[in-house]
Amino acid sequence: MVEENNFSLEEESDFESELYALVNTILNAYEKYKNGAIKEYFFHKKVKNTINELLKFNIYLDENDINLSVLLKKMNFTNQYFTTIDIINQMSALEFPNTFSERYGKEQSRSSKDLSSTVLELPAITLEITSTFITLMDALKLKGFQEIELVDNLFKDLNKSLKKFPGMDNLLTKVKRIHKRTLTKSHNIDKAKRLIEEIVDEIYQIFIEFQNKLNLKA
Repeated sequence: MVEENNFSLEEESDFESELYALVNTILNAYEKYKNGAIKEYFFHKKVKNTINELLKFNIYLDENDINLSVLLKKMNFTNQYFTTIDIINQMSALEFPNTFSERYGKEQSRSSKDLSSTVLELPAITLEITSTFITLMDALKLKGFQEIELVDNLFKDLNKSLKKFPGMDNLLTKVKRIHKRTLTKSHNIDKAKRLIEEIVDEIYQIFIEFQNKLNLKA
């Protein structure tokens, strides 16, 4: 609960103000879009940018053990928040890492059914992905190919987590390619050290790309 984290009233007020502003940005943009005041592209762009901020806000709450449901209830803001989630899920072609391109409307990259991972779930998935990236790199650096089964399972966990996250198809493809290469080359003990260094470096670059796409780097 918010009250259980020893945050000051001023800090709680800051949380409430930021959440209020983020949710209402999406709600107001949606109303303007419905009324024809703004075009579809600008509506999508506004919501996409706000989702990035809302995601970071949720991650911050999660890292500090602040209960979002309690915060929403305290603000009497639950209905507005879930209305925002509905709007987000209706935007079936939304991709977190990219600006909206001309192909929007011509290609439907995801259906609304596929977007089962809402903003409520994404903070936990983000932390899960981050943790798996780090654990995988550490396992390769410390154990190398000696415990290839562990490395294989970590790759599988990473693939599974990335699959849950909207807009990460490109990164998922890269991770799968490295996964396959790692298993194929794991028997080459003579060149193991150099191969592991190369693989860890490739994984690290994808990890940085993941952070950059979400604007999570400090």
